[in-house]
Parts: sequence; C-alpha cells; structure tokens
Amino acid sequence: MKAFRFTLEAVRTIRQRQENEALEFYARALRARQNALDALDAVHHLIVNDFARMRQLLAGGCAAAQAAQAQNYHRSLERMREDAATALEQAERRVNAASQAMLTARQQREIVDVYREKQNAAYQRAELREEQKTMDEFASRRMSALHSPQTHASHD
Repeated sequence: MKAFRFTLEAVRTIRQRQENEALEFYARALRARQNALDALDAVHHLIVNDFARMRQLLAGGCAAAQAAQAQNYHRSLERMREDAATALEQAERRVNAASQAMLTARQQREIVDVYREKQNAAYQRAELREEQKTMDEFASRRMSALHSPQTHASHD
C-alpha cells in the first residue's frame, strides 16, 4: 500500500503559516505595548521629579517668570502623560485584537489537524485490513496446499 498522503496538506501548510504570522503579530503587539508602558513610566518619573524641583523652586523663592516657566513645563509633561496613556490604551487594544487573531488562526489550524488525524486513522485501518486480507489469503493457500490430494498421495 502506498504511503499516507493528506489530501488537504496545502490547506494545512497555509493554516500553519497563518498561525505563525498571527503569533508574530501578537509578539510585535506585546513589544509595542511594553514600549508604551515604558514611555508612560518614564513620563511619570519626569513628573515626579518635576514636582520635587517645583517645590524646591517655590520654597526657595523665585521670580514670577521662573514660576510661570516651571508651570508651563509641568503642563507639557502632563500632556505627554496623557499622550502616553492614550498610546498605551491603543497598544492594549492591538494586543487584544492580535490575541484574538492568534487564537482564531490556531483554531483554524487545529480543525485541519483533526481532519488529518481522522484521515490518517482511516488510512491506518485500511492498511490493517489490507494486511489482514493478505495474511488470510496466505493462510488459506497454505491450508489448501496441506489438504490438497497431491499432498495425501505423496504421504502414502
């Protein structure tokens, strides 16, 4: 009997490729989310340091222009924080979408794999039946040879 050949091997290859691409997309989304989180964390540290600097500036007495400049800088840090938080939210949505796409691609590949397993099992059963048929024919021929009239005549 010829070797097992899965009839949907091309589909299986495509599904595996789609799953790998979805996994890579998910990994990139996770890295982007981590970068967005790191950026937000960095802005947070800038704000904390700026608060400390502003307290020192105000405690030491400063000119109104210097205080206004410090206030403007602090507002720009707050805008940066808002932008970083928005970027993190968008990155989180992309991670969720990529995760869903990855799971869908995996399920699609698994469907083909299950079908392949069923087809392979059917092939194995057919191969066993064919092997059993050959063994039965061999045994039948042997029994026929043992019980044939020529065999009895040669024993007499």
